Amino acid sequence: MMNKNRRMLALILSMLVLFSTCGAMFAEAPNLTDEELAAIDLALQDENKDVPVQEGFRIQVSPDDLSVTEGLDENWMNILLLGTDTGSIQLNYGRTDTMIILSVNKVTGKMKLASLVRDMKVDLPIYNRPAKINAANAYGGPLLAVKTVNETFGLNIRHYVSINFKGFKNVIDQLGGVELLLNGSESKIVGVRHLDEPQLLNGEQALEYVRIRMLDNNFGRNERQRKLLNSLFNKILKGSNMQQAMEALTEAIQHMATNLSINDLLSLVIPVFTGMEQMDTIGFPAEGDYRYQYEEPLASAVVFKLEETKQKLHDYIYQGITQNNP
Repeated sequence: MMNKNRRMLALILSMLVLFSTCGAMFAEAPNLTDEELAAIDLALQDENKDVPVQEGFRIQVSPDDLSVTEGLDENWMNILLLGTDTGSIQLNYGRTDTMIILSVNKVTGKMKLASLVRDMKVDLPIYNRPAKINAANAYGGPLLAVKTVNETFGLNIRHYVSINFKGFKNVIDQLGGVELLLNGSESKIVGVRHLDEPQLLNGEQALEYVRIRMLDNNFGRNERQRKLLNSLFNKILKGSNMQQAMEALTEAIQHMATNLSINDLLSLVIPVFTGMEQMDTIGFPAEGDYRYQYEEPLASAVVFKLEETKQKLHDYIYQGITQNNP
């Protein structure tokens, strides 16, 4: 029978695909039984989570045709995180409010987040017409979203995690809330008293926080999303009790879908929980590399310098160069 530390790691590992984080606080690699492996695999891939992404979409994408760029450093596993806020019980559909590339180094355990502003104007693969990047999921599900990001930025993403953020607030509540430092305007919108120190937000307040756009724009919203994920990461590092982790995992798997296999996740166990590093976060495109443009039928879209953005994204993922991105 696994000891509590190993059992906790198994739970935290499963939550990796939800939070873009993994608990890095244990001294031993997990030794899971066949039954436990099967339970986690079932939780991640049961019929309610594996919503058919090949049916009902305008664009059909084969899992073997994701426009993966070869020759990149395979030590980095890149996973596309897709967040929707539709309120539907069905995952994988609708425009994505959140698009974040989670990069995990399979050797060192280092993790990075790179958010993509949702209004970037791109050419949708197969459909061959311009659209905002967040429309890819609506036209062809997570596989088209992955293919679009790969073709646009020359990446090698093979995996996705789709999250319904209306359910995400329940997970935060199961973990006892999340600490965030808010400015005066953010505090007023969220409905809490302004303090000059981090304060504990419940799930509803945290969801309201990441939805804020009236104060700035989608770049500011992306930064708030990254701050939330970082805070959750730090909370897990400090330790959640066994009951909290079990309840959060149970809630989490009801609001996510992924094509990550149990073998994919297990390949990250040892490097991630021994990495013990702060997660890097950044946003793209960088300041100075984009402008807003109004045109039909896209309305206001973000037109960006493709080659500059592609190079800076590669530099960030593979070389750790930030170049003052927002």
